[in-house]
Amino acid sequence: MTVVVAAKLPISERLGVDAYTSDRESHLTLSDPAKCVACALKPCLQVCPAKVYEWQDGRLVIHHENCLELGACRIACHEMGNGALIWEFPRAGFGVSFRYG
Repeated sequence: MTVVVAAKLPISERLGVDAYTSDRESHLTLSDPAKCVACALKPCLQVCPAKVYEWQDGRLVIHHENCLELGACRIACHEMGNGALIWEFPRAGFGVSFRYG
């Protein structure tokens, strides 16, 4: 019996098969942007595979339209960061649709 193992796709290609319905209204907000400035670790930048968070010109920029709705950023922010992130699910009809299989 021969076992064939498919090559793993890079994360960028795997993310490309998911479908997104973007909302103009972000489901990701900050309770206080100054908390992000004071945050030493900025764990949200590290844990998100979709690069939703970006540090630009001394402030956190949120690209909510890329969000995979994993919630890792919320946990990381509140456990290792300063707890500024307010994470909610997108409104009905918006967000990510995963391709299974």
